[in-house]
Amino acid sequence: MKLKLTAIITAAVLLISGAFAANAAVYTVKEPANGNTVYIAGDPDMYPIEYYDEQANEYKGILPELYKKISDESGIDFSYINAGTVNEQFRLAKNKQVEIVSAHAKGDVDFLAEEMHILTYNKGDREVELCVGFTSIAPPDVVKTVSSALKSVSSEQILRISVETAMTDSPHDFPYWLIIISGVLAAGCAILVIVILNRRKKDKTERENRLTDSLTGIGNSDYFEQWYTSFISPVMYELYYIAYIGIDIQRLLQYADASVAQELQIYAAAELSAVASDTDFCARISDGIFALAFEAPDETRAKECIERLISRLNQFNNDDMLKYHIHFQAGVFHLDAPNIPCEKALLNSRHGFYHAREAGEPYIFADAKLLKREEYVQGLKKKLRDALEKKEFRLYVQYIFDGKGELACGAEALSRWDSPEEGIIVPADYIHMLETSEMIDELDFYILGECCRALSEWKYTSKKNLWLSCNMTRITLSVEGFERRFREIVERYDFDTDKLVIEITEDALSENQKHISDSINFCKSMGCRIALDDFGCGYSSVKDLNDYPIDILKIDRALITETKTEKGRQLLRGIIKLAHFIGIKALCEGVETEEEMKVSTEAGCDYIQGYLLAGTNPADELSAEQNINFL
Repeated sequence: MKLKLTAIITAAVLLISGAFAANAAVYTVKEPANGNTVYIAGDPDMYPIEYYDEQANEYKGILPELYKKISDESGIDFSYINAGTVNEQFRLAKNKQVEIVSAHAKGDVDFLAEEMHILTYNKGDREVELCVGFTSIAPPDVVKTVSSALKSVSSEQILRISVETAMTDSPHDFPYWLIIISGVLAAGCAILVIVILNRRKKDKTERENRLTDSLTGIGNSDYFEQWYTSFISPVMYELYYIAYIGIDIQRLLQYADASVAQELQIYAAAELSAVASDTDFCARISDGIFALAFEAPDETRAKECIERLISRLNQFNNDDMLKYHIHFQAGVFHLDAPNIPCEKALLNSRHGFYHAREAGEPYIFADAKLLKREEYVQGLKKKLRDALEKKEFRLYVQYIFDGKGELACGAEALSRWDSPEEGIIVPADYIHMLETSEMIDELDFYILGECCRALSEWKYTSKKNLWLSCNMTRITLSVEGFERRFREIVERYDFDTDKLVIEITEDALSENQKHISDSINFCKSMGCRIALDDFGCGYSSVKDLNDYPIDILKIDRALITETKTEKGRQLLRGIIKLAHFIGIKALCEGVETEEEMKVSTEAGCDYIQGYLLAGTNPADELSAEQNINFL
C-alpha cells in the first residue's frame, strides 16, 4: 500500500526536522463509561493510519494524533471503545454505540449518517478511499468540529505524523534510523513506508494463521476466546447464546476411516460459517467439537436457530453415521449476565451437550436448574473417593422370580450411597462419575465382596437356594489384575460359587475386548454363572451371545414396554426362543404391570424381575421379605 501524500523530497525534509510533537493523551477503553466523551470505533489493524498497540493498551497512529490535536483545540474528549485486536466497527455502528467510526474504506461500514474523505491509497491493483464516518447519534456540533478540523489538516502535517509514528511508535522496533543514516533521504522515506506496510501485512498473516484451524479453515479455540473477549461487550451479553456442538468422533473412527471424520468436520465448519451472521462467530475448538456464539432476541428464537443448525449438520450423507446412530448434538448456554469468562460459558454449554448425549436429545439448554444440578453432581464427585474408602455404599437387592412370578429364585445386587451429608443417593447420581473418574472398578469390587458376604450368610437361611447377580462393568473386567482381585474376594467367603452370577453391564464400548473375554472366562472357571444385562438396548448385541459364555439373558425393559403391539410381542417371543435355542435362560426385567407380567409369562421367559413383584430394599432389611416365598 502506497500513500499518495506529497513529493518524496518534502518527506525527506520533514523527516529530518522532527518539528511535530504530540504529547496529548487519547482515552482507550474496553467498555462505555460515564461522562461526556465522544466514542470512537477504531480499526486496530490499519498501521500507520490507526492501530491498537497491545503493549501500551491504546490506539496509536495518524488519526489518534489528530484527535488529540482536535481535543486540545476544542475541549472535546474522545474515547476509543471496545479497544482490542478485533475490528468491531461494523457492530458498534449498527448498534449505535459510537458517534465516530474512524479509519475505514469507503462503503465498508453501513449505518453511517455521513462520511468524509481523508486520503487515498493503493491496495494491490485498486484504489481505496480512506474515510472517517459519523453515526446518527453524533451531535451536530461534534460532526462540525471534527469535520472542520480534519479538513484543515494538510497533507504535509499528515505525512509528518506518519513519519514520527513510524520512528517512535512502531510495535515492531524496526531499525528505521539505519535508513535515515544511509543518506538517501528521498528513497529512504519511500522504502520506510513500503517496509512498514509489508511487515505489518506479514505479521497480520502470521496472527491469522495462529488463530485458524488447519483442518477446516475456520477459527480455532484461541480465535473463539479472542473474539468472545473482544466482540461481546457487556451491554450485548443478553443477546448472545453460546453453543457447544459435537459428535462422538472416537466412535465414528471405530467404524469409518479417518478421512470420513475429516470430511465430516470440514462439512460442519462450512455449515456453521453459512448460518453465522455478521455478529456471530464460530470455531472448531477440538476434534469433533465446535463452538458457536450467536445472537437471538429470546430463547424461543434461539431454540429455532439451534434446531435448524443441528438438522443441517446431521444431513451429512454417510452410511456409517446412519448405521451406527452417530449424529451431532449440542448444549446451549445463554449469557444471562455480563462478564462471564469464555471458559465458563463454554463449560456451561458443554454440560448441556453431555446431558443431550445422555438423554438422546438433539440439543439441551444449560439453564439454571441444569447447572445447579451439575454443581451438585460435581460436589458429590469430590466426595466419592472418601466415600469408597469409608465404605459408605450399602448393598441393596431386588428379588427375581420364576417365570410364573410365584417363587423368588434369585436377586440382583444394587448399591446405594449412604452419605452422612446428603442421605441416600441413587446410582444415577454417581455411577457415571465413578466411570469418568476411573473409580468404577473400586465400587464393583466392593459390591462383589458384599455379594459374597451375603451369599455366605444366606447359606444357612430360607434364602439358601437363591442366586445373587452382581453387576460388573466392562471397564472393571478390562482392568489389570482383575483375576487376582476377583479370586481374593471370592475365596474370602464360604458359599457355592454357582450362586454368584456376574452380570455384564456396559455404558460404552471398551477398547480391550480380549481382556474382557479372558476375565469373563475366568469368572466362569471359578464356577460363577454369567448374565448379559440390558439386551436389546445400548451396546449389548447378539454378537455378545457368541463371544461370551452367557447363562442368563436379561431383556431390557425398553422391549417389554413395546409388547403393547403385536409386533413387540412377537419380537419378545423371538428373542426368548433364540436364547432357549442356544441354551440360555431368559429374564424379563422392569415388569411393572399385570399386562407386562402376562405377556412375559406367555412369551416363555424363565425369570421375571420388576416392581410389580418386588421393590429394591437393603439386603439386610427383613421386613421386605415378609410377603415373598423363596425357592
